Amino acid sequence: MQDERPRLLMGVVAPATNITVQTEMEALRPAGVINAHARIPNPDRSVTSDADTLAVRDSMVKGLNAALDTLAPAGPGHVVLGVMVENFVGGGAAGQRLVADCAARIGCRVTDYTSAIVAALDVMFGRKIRLSLLTPFMPVGDAAARALFENAGHEVVRLISLKAPGPAAIARIPRDRIVQSVRDLAGPEVDAIVQVGTNATFRTLACEMEAELGTPVLAANSVLYWRALRQEGISDAMPQHGRLFTF
Repeated sequence: MQDERPRLLMGVVAPATNITVQTEMEALRPAGVINAHARIPNPDRSVTSDADTLAVRDSMVKGLNAALDTLAPAGPGHVVLGVMVENFVGGGAAGQRLVADCAARIGCRVTDYTSAIVAALDVMFGRKIRLSLLTPFMPVGDAAARALFENAGHEVVRLISLKAPGPAAIARIPRDRIVQSVRDLAGPEVDAIVQVGTNATFRTLACEMEAELGTPVLAANSVLYWRALRQEGISDAMPQHGRLFTF
């Protein structure tokens, strides 16, 4: 009888306000990989200041364990954290501790954005690069995002913040505004354009802009899922998802 077990059961955690991670990561699944989704019970709230950003982060971190506990009975072989703000604002050693705690709780490896994007840039370029950064954040989130790349030795030469007024609003940023922002981030001195914020609908757009600009354009959800697959030895080349998926 043919073995019909999946190659990998991928746990995917996203905030309750996030309507993008599930759709984009389902589209990224290679044959034989199954996604099991869980939600962090965070409220939507207005974000007009750095203090609001920190409050959103706090609510998501508190709900993270509850989401992991709903995944545990399925026995995932890997878990992707489809969240951004707590990794940035609580980055560095605090972020590493958060990821380690998640892995210990769920009993498998966990991929977060910080480790995923650093790995992606290392694999694609093999050197430190000059990049442009697109965020949906307020200044405190922008500063933490910039620090992530600079601490890894990369240079952020341009940054555009879309300043979404709340977690759910990130998914409603008009496509035309995002397209123009990506074009504004491009230039001969830019090795790559990097998007952060998992609730932004950007996977398909990143591929389109990569073809238009001739510059690698890295979408947050694609980077996360790529890293999780590669950590589990799944190396399928899927160029339809962008240059990253050929590595």
